[in-house]
Amino acid sequence: MVKIPAGRFVMGSTCRTAPKEDIEKSAPINPAQAILEAVVVGDCPQDDPKTSVDESAVCKKEGQACEGWRNERPAHTVTISRPFLMATTEVTQKEWYELMGSNPAQFTKDVSGKKADSHPVERVSLWDAMAYLNALSVRDGLPACYDLSGCKGTPGGVYDCMQGGQSQVSVTAASGRPTACTGYRLPTEAEWEYAARAGTTGLLYGPLDRIAWNFSNSANSTHPVATKEPNAWGLYDMIGNVWEWTGDWDGKYSADAVTDPVGPALGSNRVSRGCSWHYTIDYCRVSFRMSAGAMSQFGHMGFRVARSLP
Repeated sequence: MVKIPAGRFVMGSTCRTAPKEDIEKSAPINPAQAILEAVVVGDCPQDDPKTSVDESAVCKKEGQACEGWRNERPAHTVTISRPFLMATTEVTQKEWYELMGSNPAQFTKDVSGKKADSHPVERVSLWDAMAYLNALSVRDGLPACYDLSGCKGTPGGVYDCMQGGQSQVSVTAASGRPTACTGYRLPTEAEWEYAARAGTTGLLYGPLDRIAWNFSNSANSTHPVATKEPNAWGLYDMIGNVWEWTGDWDGKYSADAVTDPVGPALGSNRVSRGCSWHYTIDYCRVSFRMSAGAMSQFGHMGFRVARSLP
């Protein structure tokens, strides 16, 4: 793990005043992508009747050209008040197996047919990730950050932490804030974007194919972690390879400046970040927000370990 320094950054994507001809320029229509966009994010067509699902991933406001989707705005100032630790790579299949005794991944073999030990573990739900993090904390003599006593089943298999449509998971820290726990945990959404940017302000921290396994270069599979270029803070695959769960419920941004935000107290979906081997450049940027049900187990969904410093 590496120490991520405290600091301040602008979270989300921005809009700028655009020439009229740019606003009126039609976007190429990809029906399959349009359906996916409506399902996984949905904010553009529902929030703005002038915007149809046939537009590209760049949702436009009248008179403005915007870098990202509507749920990435407004851009706002976030202060990360204390340093924290972040794993340099996504959790691998080997790491999961050694701790949990199973391997839920879809891509268990590499291109040569050998065990894909160094590939990221995927097909893990949010609850699966939390169970792994608790087990890791216990192994290292740290407090478990999540109370999973209301969950049923086997992590990495069928593991259900919902009852009556409500999550049965809570944070063990007395304040209820995940950042107050000193065991292993998921990063908050703000921590994730701050760490991914590593001081940069653009859509990416480097040329896409040099930093990320994505749709254009992945050959429809995950790849060993840390085989693309890291960002300035030594973090690999913050873009590409697999999406990474964060600990935050999905919610709308405020334009107000905030310090150490942790997302809404409740919600229906959780946020994952970072794009994956299965997605195109339209989705691969540091501000993109994927919303998914906590029980989702996809071959392009994994996670990364974070920890608050005592």
